Amino acid sequence: MNDKHQFKVGDKVVDFGQVCRIYKIKKDRNLEGKKEDCIYYKPYFKSEKNQSIVCSIPKSNIEEENVRKPVSKKKINEVLKLLGQKPNGEITINVTKASTYLRENDPIETARLLKILWLEKQGNEEKKLSTRKKMMYQNAMRHLVEEIAVVQNISLKKAREKISRRLKKICLAKPEEGKSIEVSEAGSEK
Repeated sequence: MNDKHQFKVGDKVVDFGQVCRIYKIKKDRNLEGKKEDCIYYKPYFKSEKNQSIVCSIPKSNIEEENVRKPVSKKKINEVLKLLGQKPNGEITINVTKASTYLRENDPIETARLLKILWLEKQGNEEKKLSTRKKMMYQNAMRHLVEEIAVVQNISLKKAREKISRRLKKICLAKPEEGKSIEVSEAGSEK
């Protein structure tokens, strides 16, 4: 196991976009009855909904399940920069495909998704986002807020404000360079 998978009690990890803190590492029996190191963690940012959540994962499954350490400050700056750039071309969203981007636990892809949903939300005042898209928007926002807050050592509120300011800059920004999410509502990629 390489350095990026070396964990100790007190470390923060990101699991499905939620920042958690490791509180215990101990040997447990796996399904085959063999003893294996397991990592136990709880949400770092407590809320009424998550206060009783406890997660565990065998160390050998960390990479397979996309559990990772928070990204660097440099990567967070890339995320914030991306949020303020106009996307390339016309973009529509396939909510099933977009859900996959959230599960990948990648802040860059989450930022792209959040930006697209935000633009759709802003561009259509009389038509609200569908329930599924609204949930996706809220999840993408929560994922980024938590990771930005922990990496930059700021409050959740300040992280949310930072993201909102960047998104509002899109109207004045140049198109982003590189990859963009371009999928149709029906499900086929463009």
